[in-house]
Amino acid sequence: MADNVAVTAGAGTNIATDERTIAATTVHVQRVGEIGSAASATAKVTISNSTTAIAAARDTRKRIVIINRQSVAIFVDPGASATTSDLRLEPGDALTLYTTVAINAITAAAYTASGDAKVHYIEEYD
Repeated sequence: MADNVAVTAGAGTNIATDERTIAATTVHVQRVGEIGSAASATAKVTISNSTTAIAAARDTRKRIVIINRQSVAIFVDPGASATTSDLRLEPGDALTLYTTVAINAITAAAYTASGDAKVHYIEEYD
């Protein structure tokens, strides 16, 4: 669809929009909420003190939920190498991201997973 296309609703019809500034121009955008996806994937990953991918980039990802089940905090960075300056997830914390980029994480010190004490995730994609 082309940018800035005028939409004329029929008589008595309202189209809800939000006003946003995009590239220094005020525009109206329509809110769209997707429900569900065609596929999902889950995995468990051990995060230690070197950058580790939680999930690879996926062009059709709608959302990913990450749960830190490790016994130490992890630091999460979407799209780049993780450092201990990134978003901190304590043990038991969860995070939902709406992104298609790779998700990486790191811990402050070496960590060895015991049993199921890993970072869990579920992602939805088409």
